[in-house]
Amino acid sequence: MFEDMNNQREFFLAVKKKLNVGGRELANRLGLPSRGAIEGYASMRTSPPIEIIKKIEKLAHIKAGKYHEVEGKIYRRSRGFIPMNPIKAEKILKEKFGKDFAHLDSLIKSDLSVKQIVKKIREKNYRFDNCFMSRAIGAYRTNLLSKIINKIEPERGEISVNGFIRPGRKTLEINFNLRPLTRILEKEKIRVGLEISEDRKNIRIFPLEFGRNLIPSRDAIKILITEKSELKPRTNISIIFNPERFGLNIYDSIYDKDSRELAKKAIKSSFILDSFRSTPSNHKGDLSLFYKRKNIILEITQASSYKASYFKVGQCYVQKQSWPNATHFLICKNEFLSKECIPALNELGVKIIYTNFDKDWEEEVIKQLITIIK
Repeated sequence: MFEDMNNQREFFLAVKKKLNVGGRELANRLGLPSRGAIEGYASMRTSPPIEIIKKIEKLAHIKAGKYHEVEGKIYRRSRGFIPMNPIKAEKILKEKFGKDFAHLDSLIKSDLSVKQIVKKIREKNYRFDNCFMSRAIGAYRTNLLSKIINKIEPERGEISVNGFIRPGRKTLEINFNLRPLTRILEKEKIRVGLEISEDRKNIRIFPLEFGRNLIPSRDAIKILITEKSELKPRTNISIIFNPERFGLNIYDSIYDKDSRELAKKAIKSSFILDSFRSTPSNHKGDLSLFYKRKNIILEITQASSYKASYFKVGQCYVQKQSWPNATHFLICKNEFLSKECIPALNELGVKIIYTNFDKDWEEEVIKQLITIIK
């Protein structure tokens, strides 16, 4: 066996350089049926029988250095994954293909497989080690699909929804829920690129022509990703994206109709829309706003039933426990709350605003909000 697998690789690269041949020609000279074995040796996936090393030493007049025989082989190991630094990969590709890098870049950003990309770039009469260049192309493409970023936080115009990592078949599933986006996905396919924070707590997604598919289902939107991403199965993660880039405006991402209308008017009165979005699986009120750096969480209902009032009090309790530093409001009709519910809400510190949801009810509610907050 070689002292180091890198020594094995360097030996085969030196031989090809000395003889000025590629993997196919070297395989022919050694009497091998294809270049696959040579590329396997050069990429450190496998190691050759000792007679191959002796033939090469004689053919190229290059000594292989220190090695010893193990069961007739120099060394063999399982294929495994040998990662290449994406920055190094980009540098290698640019240096190798020069003016043709733009063409290669377009191929990498297409639906072609790495094998097909290698074949097409060879049509321009380049000579290179298939396995080594495939690794470089793969590392460069993977970095475009899912980059690791030091820190990810919502930017202007972006929203954040809760996601969950599930184990899939030989892969991981990133799951999140946003019904308005699901409706779009039911009509058209969308592919995305990913930016993953180093702490694996946040992911930014953005449309990318050659990216990963957004897969709609009844329960969640899914993104499949390799386990090499180091995302942890069965953990929560925040999904961050700009809704406008996916065909939604900022208000489409709000589930509740009354909340959407109130949000539109609130923005005109110096309120700021929270980037965090409530979903059926993670309810931060019907609407979350900021006013002079204060977080305002609103629960809104037009219901009138006796049972609904108790249900809303329960929701307000859970939200107060989950976001204790926010100011909480319940917006409802005059006759909605029972006598028992009002003192319960007062004890929770949830403020009540009454409205009959007539024309321009949003303006009246906003006026009361500002008065109470001040």
